[in-house]
Amino acid sequence: MHPRQRRQRGQSLVEFCFILPILLVMFAGVYTTGSFISDMDVAGQATRAGARLGAEVANYGYGTAAVQTAACMGASTTNPCAVDQDIVTSVVTIAKGMTNVASFDEIDIYDPCASAGACTNSTSVCSDPTDISGAYVAGVDPVDVYKLSGGVWTLFGTAGYTLDKRTQNHPNELAIGVRLLFHYQAAAPINFFNVQAAQYETMCFAPYESGG
Repeated sequence: MHPRQRRQRGQSLVEFCFILPILLVMFAGVYTTGSFISDMDVAGQATRAGARLGAEVANYGYGTAAVQTAACMGASTTNPCAVDQDIVTSVVTIAKGMTNVASFDEIDIYDPCASAGACTNSTSVCSDPTDISGAYVAGVDPVDVYKLSGGVWTLFGTAGYTLDKRTQNHPNELAIGVRLLFHYQAAAPINFFNVQAAQYETMCFAPYESGG
């Protein structure tokens, strides 16, 4: 082999050694971005299912004997435990399909009434979009916060979004919000992409009346 050809071959090898790490990082970045978007989509499906169930169930017959005798109610007519358990189960069932999660940190069930740092109305009426901000506003929105404790989703603190705040009276049906907080775990060796992320959904079921 001609000396010049050997030098060119050696130069190409050196250049490839410099380019290879960049290509690997780019490939890993594309893969990580794709997996993050996929997990956020599944998280969106999970919160959507939880919010939909919450809007359907509403206050679970607030004030009725059925609520007072339900498991975990303790004869209370406002304790949302039975409703919240169903919502959390719905969220977690779908969220298990997320493939790059280090931990599920929190599930919030809330009244999306805050706007500009304050609740504009004691209720979030579906027929008035200005009363529904959507995203959970900590310290303002009435909320039930659930966290894992011993492998069980448990109410953290006291219930703030009680059943008496979930009354569905047509045409003034209320909105309900569900938020999932989790840690995204990127594939090695790009662990610096690990972040805590959140996905939320608000849902209204306000039926329309029609006549012929």
